[in-house]
Amino acid sequence: MCISATAARAFKYVLQGILLSSEGEKLNSMSLMLYMFPIAVIALLPVTIVMKPNVMSVILSLARQHQYMWILLLVTKHTSRLILQVTKKMKTFQH
Repeated sequence: MCISATAARAFKYVLQGILLSSEGEKLNSMSLMLYMFPIAVIALLPVTIVMKPNVMSVILSLARQHQYMWILLLVTKHTSRLILQVTKKMKTFQH
């Protein structure tokens, strides 16, 4: 599973590189995200629901505990890639 996940991630990065740099159909990063997001949701949502059946109750519980969670998610949507990487690193340090 680990090898197949690594291979799939490598394939995704190569494909993204081609799509972002191709002269014929050059996409910007936001357009690429627009196309890749629905595919990721369709692929990962069923797996998440099967492996973590109480995920929605956990999300709602966290939202009740941290009233500003939705505001932070909205702000994160409008920030740069650097801020997202820093946030991700800080999240890993907290756990």
